[in-house]
Amino acid sequence: MTGENKISRNYVRSFFGICHSGWFDLYGSLGASWCRVDFSWSRIEPTQGRFEFTAYDKLVEEGMKHGVTILPILDYCAPWASRGDSKAYPPRDPSYWVNYVDKVVSRYSSPPYNLKYFEVWNEPNIDVFWRLDWERYIDDILIPAAEVIHSYGCYVVAPSVTLEHLGESTFTYEFLRRWNLNACIDRIDEWLSYHDAWKYLDIVSIHYSKGDTESERGGGSKSLMAFYDHVYEKWIKPGRVMGLWNTEEGLTAVYDEDHRQVSLEPWEIKPYGQWVARYIIPVLHWALNHDWRFRDQYKLFWYHISDGDVDKPLYNTCIIGVDGNLTEVGKAYRVIAKNLFDGNIGIPEWRVEVKGAEGPLKSYCFLKDDDLLIAGWTGKPTSIVKVKVYGVNGEFRKAESIDYLSGRCVNVKTSVVNGNLEVETETSGKPVVYIRLYRG
Repeated sequence: MTGENKISRNYVRSFFGICHSGWFDLYGSLGASWCRVDFSWSRIEPTQGRFEFTAYDKLVEEGMKHGVTILPILDYCAPWASRGDSKAYPPRDPSYWVNYVDKVVSRYSSPPYNLKYFEVWNEPNIDVFWRLDWERYIDDILIPAAEVIHSYGCYVVAPSVTLEHLGESTFTYEFLRRWNLNACIDRIDEWLSYHDAWKYLDIVSIHYSKGDTESERGGGSKSLMAFYDHVYEKWIKPGRVMGLWNTEEGLTAVYDEDHRQVSLEPWEIKPYGQWVARYIIPVLHWALNHDWRFRDQYKLFWYHISDGDVDKPLYNTCIIGVDGNLTEVGKAYRVIAKNLFDGNIGIPEWRVEVKGAEGPLKSYCFLKDDDLLIAGWTGKPTSIVKVKVYGVNGEFRKAESIDYLSGRCVNVKTSVVNGNLEVETETSGKPVVYIRLYRG
């Protein structure tokens, strides 16, 4: 999607989602339009045959009121149905699961709700949520649910695996090779190929690709964006599946043996808002470059909206704080989803060079409506950022820098040298810089 060919603002707004319910009245100001929520079997059918939908009816209706589409997660096993001692097992009788899925999908795919996408389970590659081998998830959970979902003309989102843990074991929570590119590619192919699982799902869903951290990911790769390339080439481009959604993205925690949060990942240092840019923008840029044919082909859901436990490391990934105000992460999210990408977006054909005091910055460039938008970041503090756009011949006459947390705009000087546009801006040591160049 290059040059003057752009994706419409409706596509782009639909790209942005948030995990967990609540705060729907803020979604418009945040720039998000989807919400991912557990439609827990144990809450909907607390005892066999007794269904309670009131809370979920209100949830979907509240979302509709604010223009927010709900993505229901069909999960986990109700205690009365489980063949094990927790929610992480399949039911004793497969018909129990099929009946629950049928009740939910038939209700919420019909007017007035009209939901069309349903996610099947959450993170079945870690034992917190699935205690058996992954093949049993596909046979006992995914395929039966998919047959029901498709019977109502709806779409299946699965398998919602964490790339962090898509490595060497199906049971152990911490793997020897976390976020390993080659392991992730091998394993997703194995999952989708087993019993032709790909035929039963429409959208491949993953968690925590971490965008572009510039950290070693195995095989010489410094990010998992090559994983996205693989899924596109092998599964989307040939028409096997429709799209790719990251249904959880955000900061993540390191756990101890008792599954207690110890810290954030070693590289997830302050200021935490920088990781919103580094985790979201590369994925959006990738989507624009990969044949975005229909609105719901690509999405990213930030984890999560709010958390009341300020002492846990994952509180730092929340969008809304305990005081009801935007956190640093929430402010960074709003600038990206609402300020930067609230428009028709494409990829420019010009060569763009972005440098800090110590050398090139990691950067991504976009066309927004008639303007050029540049996003860059650095792992080391820099006071000055210089941008050169080759071959524009003075087409852009005005430039401004945009603060990555407040969205405040400051005019910056431009000059044309040998047919190339040059821009220089001070950063005050902030790790993320946004520059917008205006035409005319």
